[in-house]
Amino acid sequence: MAKAKTPADEKFEKQEFDLFEALAALDKKDYGYYDRLTEEQKQKFNPFMLIKWLTYIKGKTEAQQYYLLAGNEFGNKYMFNELVGKHPKLQWLMLCASSPNIGKQFRQWIPQISERVTKFKDKAKTEDIRDYYSKIYPNSNKELLNEIAKVYVTEHKKKLYLAQKFPEMNFDDIETLSSIITDDDIQEYEKEHGN
Repeated sequence: MAKAKTPADEKFEKQEFDLFEALAALDKKDYGYYDRLTEEQKQKFNPFMLIKWLTYIKGKTEAQQYYLLAGNEFGNKYMFNELVGKHPKLQWLMLCASSPNIGKQFRQWIPQISERVTKFKDKAKTEDIRDYYSKIYPNSNKELLNEIAKVYVTEHKKKLYLAQKFPEMNFDDIETLSSIITDDDIQEYEKEHGN
């Protein structure tokens, strides 16, 4: 005769946070899912991984576009704000708001741009960026992917320059400053400082 599970047994089984169970809950727009997690699972809740996986659906282009845009607008945009970051339940609710509630989605992992590139330690290479975007947008033509990669590399070059020139600046400040200044501003700055 099988031994009946006790509440302690069930709690022990639910120690790990199940990423795929969470994604299924997001696909169903299950706003109450976070409340049903054990304290141990809540401690392992990782909104960064969820936002990435949420947007990596495979299927119709329209659904991919929706998940990507909604994931950015409702999830990513404020997810890591210093105040929101202190409230994981709020982060869960923001992730749920990103879901169109159209049923279970198949997802694939897409490798990221090198962390050394995204943290402005290394220079971005056009071919690496093109390969990255070709995995995200497999139906796009090569000319468009080349153009996207060139724009990324050009913008990254400016950000890398700022990060090296002003190492005390944080990531957000570099992003903001790079959107304001031009290449002419950088050349003028270099002239004024004898470079």
